[in-house]
Amino acid sequence: MTEQQVKDIITNPIEIDKESPEPLRKPLQPPTEFPIDSLPPILKEAVLALHDKIQAPIALCAQSVLAAVNLAVQGHINIMMPFGETKPISCYFLTIAESGERKTSCDNAALKEVKDYEEELRKQYNIDLQAWENDCTAWQKMHDLILKEQKNVNITSKSIIAEKLNKLGAKPSSPLVPITVCPEPTIEGLCKLMIVSRPSLGIFSSEGGQFVGGYGMSADNKIRTAAALSEMWDGEAIKRVRGGDGTIILAGKRLSMHLMVQPNIGANFLSDISLKDQGLFSRLLISYPSTTIGTRFQHEIKSESVEALDRFNKRMGGILRLPLPIKDGCTNELKPRIIHMADEALNTYKDFSDHIEKELAPSKSFESIKGFANKLPEHAYRIAAELAAFDNISVEEVEDDYMKMGIEIAMYYSEEALRLFNNGLTDPTILLAEKLLDWLHNKWGEEYISLPNIYQKSLNAISTKSVASKIVAILEDHGWLKRQPEAMLIKETMRKKDVFKIIKNLDTHNIKIRE
Repeated sequence: MTEQQVKDIITNPIEIDKESPEPLRKPLQPPTEFPIDSLPPILKEAVLALHDKIQAPIALCAQSVLAAVNLAVQGHINIMMPFGETKPISCYFLTIAESGERKTSCDNAALKEVKDYEEELRKQYNIDLQAWENDCTAWQKMHDLILKEQKNVNITSKSIIAEKLNKLGAKPSSPLVPITVCPEPTIEGLCKLMIVSRPSLGIFSSEGGQFVGGYGMSADNKIRTAAALSEMWDGEAIKRVRGGDGTIILAGKRLSMHLMVQPNIGANFLSDISLKDQGLFSRLLISYPSTTIGTRFQHEIKSESVEALDRFNKRMGGILRLPLPIKDGCTNELKPRIIHMADEALNTYKDFSDHIEKELAPSKSFESIKGFANKLPEHAYRIAAELAAFDNISVEEVEDDYMKMGIEIAMYYSEEALRLFNNGLTDPTILLAEKLLDWLHNKWGEEYISLPNIYQKSLNAISTKSVASKIVAILEDHGWLKRQPEAMLIKETMRKKDVFKIIKNLDTHNIKIRE
């Protein structure tokens, strides 16, 4: 600022700019604290230990722990719903956090035993692979020998050959690929992996933008990917009919997921109307915790934190190394044990379900997130079963204490969903308005613009007059565009109506200095 400008400020009156543009989104309200006391002791202590060690937000630590536990137990049990349908306990977690929030450190710590177990599987796989190749060679020799025994095949010799081939049996099955978690698979790649891998898998990525923004979620593939993920969450068999790959039927598979994404990526993802309509978002357990950046000072990790993580890892390792329940005659198709709710837990579940149903009515608290809220009782049941199974993998019933824990944790996710919705984070029109505003400020290069300029020159998503009018109305309402009453020459074309002045960001005090 020049000396003259300073004098002007002192000597001339200033005007507060009453036309300063307003933010397109409401300020994001502080999140509800994660209900740490609703976790069983071993998990509560593990979450607090991660928080002590890594100093990431409590909710972020809880997301990592719950997702890791879900991966460990999902293959062992199914739950019986009150209406008689059997469902998996698999959960899909989505964590939104800034860069530098130590997302990777949290997931690495929670998945320590998973990675150690994968290393054991890889070592055994190398041994088993050599043995399998030898078995295949021997089998092929015997197979060829049987076929060569009869030069002139007739009805009798055909019967003999068939009998010998039946006695030889099928070609030896290959050892299962030693992968438990993968960061960014395409749905086709995931299906192919499930043919040859262990039947319980997880998609885990502390850089979830690689998955959300990857090939599987491209414009041409995202509906197919989302539909497949939803089917897996529901426990449905995945069926694929492709010209090159033939027919693939994947039954008895389980998939858990934990994606960690930065806020801008999360906003783009959650604002995708096609994914919302498909139903994937109603299956996501979303957390957007407050940052701890700026408070993570050097300190000595508590001895009880080290002990708590040791207990957690020991329990995780024990469950991971248990044989999975496999369907007879199969190598990698699960047949999980079915557990029910105890009588008191069932009554609690029904009361909770009825409460949610009332809140789905018009003008009630869950109307705005009814897709997710419709599944809230099932989310609570899945979480309750996960907690019970981690405490005792041989559990036969979900007791009332666990059901109440599941409900309290599910309600946390409902509050997060409401908070993000009320902020406009999941509103595709707000996201599009933000993108157009960025284009106006950084790409257009003119002070004025007309409506035709916008739908002819700007974003591909705003290529029609009707869409452009809707988005312009939002920017006009928030003060970022100011309608001009007179005709104006813009880019060598006279525009007689729908001409707007583009309002730029003003100085930090929102004041005008009179000339």
